Amino acid sequence: MLTVSTRKTVIVEGLRRFPKAVETELGRRHAQALAVSSGRVLDLSDPGARTVLREAIDNGVASGGSQWDIAISVAELIRFPDLTASLNAIDALLAPDGRLLAIEPVVRPGTLRVLGLAPWSATRSVRGFHVGRDIAAALRTTHLVNDDIDRFTLPTAVVPLRHFVSVGARRVVTVSEVEQ
Repeated sequence: MLTVSTRKTVIVEGLRRFPKAVETELGRRHAQALAVSSGRVLDLSDPGARTVLREAIDNGVASGGSQWDIAISVAELIRFPDLTASLNAIDALLAPDGRLLAIEPVVRPGTLRVLGLAPWSATRSVRGFHVGRDIAAALRTTHLVNDDIDRFTLPTAVVPLRHFVSVGARRVVTVSEVEQ
């Protein structure tokens, strides 16, 4: 019997095998994000939370659906092929004044940079993941307002996992939401 998936968005699952220095720093930053979080937390390190996000991407969010106070992604959005769709779904899942805390690998723009990084796509550390996207630009397609940004570099030989950005964004309530 042949089973065909009805899911539109395919999430890269499985354990990450990032270099030890990268995993250690990301683990530390994830613990910090959880420590400052309160209310209903959508932590994308949990496979169930990634399923919630995938369903929101594929099916939209029903009116009065789940309202999360905070969404946390520490190198988890790289599992989703469409960053803009993922951020728009997080935007829809967040309650008014909800918050997104995201830490994602980034690549400086430029054709030579992209071509230079192409061989890295086959390495075990980044295979299948969608790295090097501009999360700050993708945030501008949502109702999320970037209110905190920090760029940092990690000591690793795996170039696509060297440069990271930490973003804090708050969901802004729109006029149509106030009228409802």
